[in-house]
Amino acid sequence: MHRAITALLGLVALPAVFLLGAEDQKRDAAIQKNPKDGATLILLPAGVGVLGTDEKEIDDQFRRFGYQKDWKKHALDEVPRHRQAVKQFLIYKYEVTNAQYKQFVDATRQAPPSYWKSKDYPPGKGQHPVVGVSWEDARAYCRWAGTRLPTEAEWEYAARGPAPAKGQPARIFPWGNEWDRSRANSASYHAGKELVSDPLWHAWYKGKDPSSFPLTTAVGSFEKGVSPFGVHDMAGNAWEWCADRYAPFGDKPGGAPKSDKQSRVVKGGSWANVSFHLRCADRNAFAPDTRNLYIGFRCAQDP
Repeated sequence: MHRAITALLGLVALPAVFLLGAEDQKRDAAIQKNPKDGATLILLPAGVGVLGTDEKEIDDQFRRFGYQKDWKKHALDEVPRHRQAVKQFLIYKYEVTNAQYKQFVDATRQAPPSYWKSKDYPPGKGQHPVVGVSWEDARAYCRWAGTRLPTEAEWEYAARGPAPAKGQPARIFPWGNEWDRSRANSASYHAGKELVSDPLWHAWYKGKDPSSFPLTTAVGSFEKGVSPFGVHDMAGNAWEWCADRYAPFGDKPGGAPKSDKQSRVVKGGSWANVSFHLRCADRNAFAPDTRNLYIGFRCAQDP
């Protein structure tokens, strides 16, 4: 017997049917629907998460994965590794799709992404993540959907799971510490081999027909890449905008942006990135008006 899930102030579940077992009740209570766009949300418990890495951990990863040495400079903004408490919150199980974004475009007259044909997404791409949206576009969608963008701390908590015991390493990827290109949509997945240097990546990227971009896949296509909380595509497919302005750790006053014109954090890597950028700790920054074929988003909400 299935339990109906309805909305109260946007999102709330009805009491559990008595025939469900305790584990079923717990699982179902953590899954809700947004009636505005039909998105599935997962309720994450309050807890302590890990953000970033330390330099020794970065060096260990470079030796382990064979990354090009001068890429290390791009990882230093992940230092220092630290713990951060996170309040209970809801997050979309999947990235916002083209089909969902079309609902928003149709309802608000928002300009569609440039790779769409007029006001419609490419054929067969309805369940792919929308890309080509700015941070400002993503925020407008969130307002329409009754949601918000996740903070960087919330995003990494959803991707990695709770902080491990003291002295234990945090997850490198949502599924664990071993890279496996079959678990995420990345450049290495499309190339069928590991791309661990600039020449290897450029040879792959320039060898593709640009008209085929973006090489996104339908959300939820990589079941073995799911995070500990059951959140999909947190490694690859599309970079995801976060609410925070980009700044070094230790220089973020509560994550509050000082200006809407400052760069914002993106997380997770995309279909065009190698495993280095698909690590949970990886962070990048773009101006809030940036629109490209690599960046999308997912929504969060306060319970």
